[in-house]
Amino acid sequence: MKISIISDMHLGYPRFEEDSFIQAENAFLDADSKSDLIICAGDVFDTKIPKLEAIKRAAAIFRKVSKPIFVIHGNHERRSSGMTNPVQLLSEMDSVRYLHAKGEEFVLDGEKLFIFGIGSVPEELASAALSAALKGKIIPQDAFKILVLHQTVAGIVPGEHGHITLEELDASPFDLIVNGHIHETKWELNGKLIIPGSTVVTQLKKEETEPRGYILYDTKTKSADFVPIVHRAFIFEELEFKDAGIADVNDAVGKKVAELRAKDPNAIIKIKIKGKLKEGMLASDIGSIRFDDKLVFIDNSLGAVNMKERIEKIKKSKDERLSVREFALKELEASVSGKITLFKPSELFDKLCEGVEEAEVFLKSGKN
Repeated sequence: MKISIISDMHLGYPRFEEDSFIQAENAFLDADSKSDLIICAGDVFDTKIPKLEAIKRAAAIFRKVSKPIFVIHGNHERRSSGMTNPVQLLSEMDSVRYLHAKGEEFVLDGEKLFIFGIGSVPEELASAALSAALKGKIIPQDAFKILVLHQTVAGIVPGEHGHITLEELDASPFDLIVNGHIHETKWELNGKLIIPGSTVVTQLKKEETEPRGYILYDTKTKSADFVPIVHRAFIFEELEFKDAGIADVNDAVGKKVAELRAKDPNAIIKIKIKGKLKEGMLASDIGSIRFDDKLVFIDNSLGAVNMKERIEKIKKSKDERLSVREFALKELEASVSGKITLFKPSELFDKLCEGVEEAEVFLKSGKN
C-alpha cells in the first residue's frame, strides 16, 4: 500500500497566506494521484481559531481529494479540553478523519493498516499522554501499525527539549511513526520515524531553503521517498563585514538583493548581515534596511560576535570570582589602555561611581 505523509501546512499563515493554500493544494492533489491514503501530522491551520475564509478554503482543498485523509491536530490548533479545534470541525464536515487518542483500521486489497493518532499536547505531558492513550487499547497484530504524533522529540533538533525520546518511540509497538511539528524533512530510527517537514516556509531559517514537499511511503518495501511540490523558493544568504560603514553595508545588501532577485523574481529572500562595523559605530546605527519588495527580509546581526565575547568575559569573571567593581574596572582599563596616561583609570572609575557630574569635573580639572 502507498501512503502519502504531509504535515504543517499552516493554512492562513499571515506572512505567506497565499503560499500556504497553494502549496498545500499542490501537495494533496499530487499525493492523491500517487497513494492509497494520506496521513496529515498536524498544524493544518496556523491558528486555533482560523478565519472562516481559511476553513472554507481548506475544506475546498480536501473536497478535491478522492483518497481518505487521516489527520491529527498540531500545537497551533490545540485548544482546551472540551473545546472544538478546527481539525475536528473539518471532520464534522466529512472532509477528513480526525484521530486523537484513538485508532482506525483501513483495509485495501486484503492489506490492513492500523493508524493510531494523538494530537499535540504540552511537551511536559507528551510521554505520559502517549502511554495513557495506548493503555488498554487493542492493537491488531495482523495489521501494519502506524503512530501519528505532533511533538518535539528529544535529540532530533539541537536546542529543542522534548519529553518523548527516540528510545521510547523505538520501543513502541508500531511499524511506522509519523511526526509533525518539525519543519525539516528527517528520517530517524533507520526509517521507522519519518518527519515530512512543512509545505510552506514560516520561520525563515536556513534549513527551510530545502525543497517543500511530502513523503511517499510503501508499506510492502518499507521504503520512503521525498516528493517535491511546486512551491515558492526561499533563499538564505549571509554577508559578513569588517570595519564597515553604513554606506558599505547598504550598498552590499542592495547589490546582493538585486543579484538574487535577478535569479528568481518570485523567491523569498532573507539576508543575514554580521561581523563588525567601524570603531565607534553600533549595529543600531544601520537602522532598518527596507525594500519595496515585501519578500525581502534582513536579519541585522552586526556586532553579535562582540556581544558573544562580552558574555564570555562575564562568565570568565565569575570563574575568577571578580566582584562587580573589579570586573567593571577591568573593562574600563582595557578600553582606555594606551589612550590615556595622565591619570589612572581607577581614579576615573571612582568618580564615575560618585556620579556623572563628579566625573566631568574630574576630567575638566588640571589632572587631565
